[in-house]
Amino acid sequence: MSSNTGNMVLALLAGAVVGAGIGILLAPDKGSVTRQKIKDGVGKSKDELIDKYHELAQLLHQKAETVGENLSDFIDKAIASGNHEKDELIALLEAKLELLKTPVKKTAK
Repeated sequence: MSSNTGNMVLALLAGAVVGAGIGILLAPDKGSVTRQKIKDGVGKSKDELIDKYHELAQLLHQKAETVGENLSDFIDKAIASGNHEKDELIALLEAKLELLKTPVKKTAK
């Protein structure tokens, strides 16, 4: 999903740059008018990007809630299935919790 979203944002930015470039090359208007058109176009693109960001943030929030609910259901079922599996479940959850506590290294692209 994130790769698809990244591609969408990249395509949007590339389209804005190409459109502005073509507009400058083919513009019959005075420079001041052309600059205003570019400024308006950039503002519109910025607004579209902000809207897409908010849509993505909302979608991620919804997915996180769903994953949390699924995880909670899984844990409840695992606990209900029997005492002999509880120790294994606790060990697994503790291991995953330690993974969550380790800092995430950011990679440069």
